Amino acid sequence: MIRTYIFRLPLLAAFLLLSGGTQLYAQATTTPASISNQIEQPEVEMHIRFLASDELEGRDVGTRGIELAAQYLATYFQAWNLNTLPNMEGYRQRVPFQQSQPPRQGSLKIGDQDFTLDEEFVVRQGQNGKLQGTVVVMEWGTEAEIKSNQIKGKWVIAKAGTEAGASPQAQLTASADKQKRLQELGALGLIEIYQNQQTSWKQLTPYLMGSKFQLASSNASSPPSTFPLIWVNDLSNNLLQSLKNKKQPQVTFSISGKEEQTLYSSNILAVVEGSDPQLKEEYVLLSAHYDHVGIGRAVNGDSIYNGARDNAVGVTALLMAAQYFSKHPPKRSIIIAAWTAEEKGLLGSRWFAEHTPVPLSQIIFNLNIDGAGYNDTTKVTVIGLERTEAEADLQAAAQAFGLQAIQDPVPQQNLFDRSDNVHFAKAGIPSPTYSMGITAFDAALMQYYHQPADEAEGINFSYVTRYIHSYIFAAEKIAGSPKAPFWIGGDKYEAAGKNLYNKK
Repeated sequence: MIRTYIFRLPLLAAFLLLSGGTQLYAQATTTPASISNQIEQPEVEMHIRFLASDELEGRDVGTRGIELAAQYLATYFQAWNLNTLPNMEGYRQRVPFQQSQPPRQGSLKIGDQDFTLDEEFVVRQGQNGKLQGTVVVMEWGTEAEIKSNQIKGKWVIAKAGTEAGASPQAQLTASADKQKRLQELGALGLIEIYQNQQTSWKQLTPYLMGSKFQLASSNASSPPSTFPLIWVNDLSNNLLQSLKNKKQPQVTFSISGKEEQTLYSSNILAVVEGSDPQLKEEYVLLSAHYDHVGIGRAVNGDSIYNGARDNAVGVTALLMAAQYFSKHPPKRSIIIAAWTAEEKGLLGSRWFAEHTPVPLSQIIFNLNIDGAGYNDTTKVTVIGLERTEAEADLQAAAQAFGLQAIQDPVPQQNLFDRSDNVHFAKAGIPSPTYSMGITAFDAALMQYYHQPADEAEGINFSYVTRYIHSYIFAAEKIAGSPKAPFWIGGDKYEAAGKNLYNKK
């Protein structure tokens, strides 16, 4: 089944009143005062409150709520007379997905132990039906373990992730690598034991239990994989230990009611042409994802995961940058990109990187916004601050609004590679993420991260407005720099950058 959603919103007239029409403005020197005077807190608050409202139902991909958000963004770009990019459907870049709805019923028995669907296990991949077979028990499912066992026609059970990888994102990445390798070798399926202390099973399951997405072909849907991939909650590690003491333990697994379909969502894209005759052929990419996780498990009677901090704040920063630069175009051109499907695995930004309407070599910098929220309103946390030649400009932009730009406080979590910026970094484009002030992943932060509590109520709008001001100023500094900032020597993406920009 192929679906797409189109909604009409009566917003254009209101935006035109806000914008004062679509007249052209002469370039003026950007200063902190000029940004503060144009970008005011009431409008910042209005956008965040709308994007994080219950009416948008958490902006999950494939729902009415995210399409309302998409139309809201596109209408705003139109109201400020922003240009469209080549080969786009207006401000939309359609992104095709293969969506898999979770099974309605399922059972899993490993050895002599039965597990309950959702509460104790989730099906991350697999098709309706029943499978039974012998288990090969491993520790982490490493290449060495795989080579030392006969796995064809057998189930493999191992811990999720790798011994070195601590974050849930690292576990998901390692899981995909293991699944691909085992499927190539003819394994029957993969069962992984989830034991992460950083993110509880309760926090993780709203994501794992939801619809699963993968990018589809632009012309036809990709055939769904039949290889089962199951995660089991076993924080105590009792399951692996018990199985190691059994001779040829068996797995019996069945699911029903799982559905597959193809649908579309959109990246929302606009461009402001630069004012310099030469430098306008180069682009600074400003980006943030506008999707969130939708409706999930109820917490204190609330099941809507509104996503105010993650990432209505970031999207609002894009809207404010669009407004400001439409009046004050910098020397380089600005691409403003609101990504879909970040929460599904960074898929919207990946589609753009693989189907870019302008050559990637013309994009000299990506200043991304993402984050779990904030726990320090005196700071801006720039993931990758020290990794590019823009460090001084980013620090100065924050300082201009009374904020301090700091480096990633939790480098062990590898946050740099866990947001949309990573696709552009891998291509060679310097791509830090400009987040709100995070000094630790503490309880103050985690009470909102991917929780129904992440609502507009309780946001410090004065701080958020100053944060957005500093983001715009940082973008202007980079877009106006005589020399495009590059990676610091020795960075792991430096070689890709030299290749992309043909640097010696």
